[in-house]
Amino acid sequence: MYFHCHTIERDGWSVVAIVGELDLAGVPRVRAAVIEALGTHRPPRVVLDLTGVAFIDSMGLGVVVGALKRVRAAGGELQVAVATDQVRKAFALTRLDSLVPLVDSVDAAVLGGPGGASPDGPSGPGGAAGA
Repeated sequence: MYFHCHTIERDGWSVVAIVGELDLAGVPRVRAAVIEALGTHRPPRVVLDLTGVAFIDSMGLGVVVGALKRVRAAGGELQVAVATDQVRKAFALTRLDSLVPLVDSVDAAVLGGPGGASPDGPSGPGGAAGA
């Protein structure tokens, strides 16, 4: 099983990019990356980039919920970029897609303007083109 997690800064957002399978083994590294990202911007603006994730289990979903709670508690904003149907289905089956803001790409999250990207992407209602 391959797993990699790293953080980059992009346009005022901390992008925590995850590649591989997000399960119990990767949770501590993702949690640490999110906690580190909280100290980068005030208020924190974090994108969890799951576009490279092929599989996510309940522990992986749990770290996403934990990230959402931490970021919101710090007065910040979290966007989650999801590209694969399998990962998107995991959010839908657990109904986390109604709690966690999902976008199709990191670009959609970052270019969404001060309020973040709309579910329709950067050119949809509330996105950069609509601002």
